[in-house]
Amino acid sequence: MNLTVLGGRGLLGRHLVPLLEEAGHHVTVSSRSTDPSVDLASGAGVAEAIDGAEVIFHLASDAVRAKKVDFRGTQRMLQEITNQRLVYVSIVGVDRHPLPYYRVKYEVEQMIERSGVEHTIVRATQFHDFVAYLLGMTTKLPIGIVPHRFVFQPIDTAEAATHIAALVEYAGPRAPDLGGPEVLGIADLARSLMTERGVERPLIQIPIPGKVGRAFRQGIHTNPDRAVGKVTWADHLASLGFHHGPPY
Repeated sequence: MNLTVLGGRGLLGRHLVPLLEEAGHHVTVSSRSTDPSVDLASGAGVAEAIDGAEVIFHLASDAVRAKKVDFRGTQRMLQEITNQRLVYVSIVGVDRHPLPYYRVKYEVEQMIERSGVEHTIVRATQFHDFVAYLLGMTTKLPIGIVPHRFVFQPIDTAEAATHIAALVEYAGPRAPDLGGPEVLGIADLARSLMTERGVERPLIQIPIPGKVGRAFRQGIHTNPDRAVGKVTWADHLASLGFHHGPPY
């Protein structure tokens, strides 16, 4: 089967593309980081990137330019789709979470549902790699700082990719959510990361007021009933091979 993966060089795409190729599919990888001629934000090169694909995996996203890249970019792409199926990867809880980026992702979901394009939408919790990256930046400060009582349900990126790759043959507009094996507090996530890296410093939790802070404390972006992941946060940290070496 001919497939196109938009955002195929990102965190998820680097795991998904090899799985699709190993399954015998012909995969066209589209990523602005490796092919500047394809730009979802402007629409340049998108029609050519998806031409001939039977299924399009849409992983491309930009939390900073979400309205321009995620919303308007997807809007332009939908106009180019003819007799193709779209698999869109979204985030758990976007229909209820007030974070502006999540709201845009939900608007994209709704736009796809109204478009008449054959589609499958799948939501995942945050990837281990992404959580480690964010906390890695935070814990490099002289004093570690994290939001007070935020919780996450991180999932292994490779495991998520395995479930998403199976959607090439999936029939239905919505696939079940993909969540990691455990819901953890952000302070525990940060402390364990610092311990694995051999970093010793204070960790301060800063209260985040308002609706967004409340949503992250309530875990609206988690789905414990869909804890399909098997790789734990501790497993992920062990796989990074810090061995108490210098921070990344």
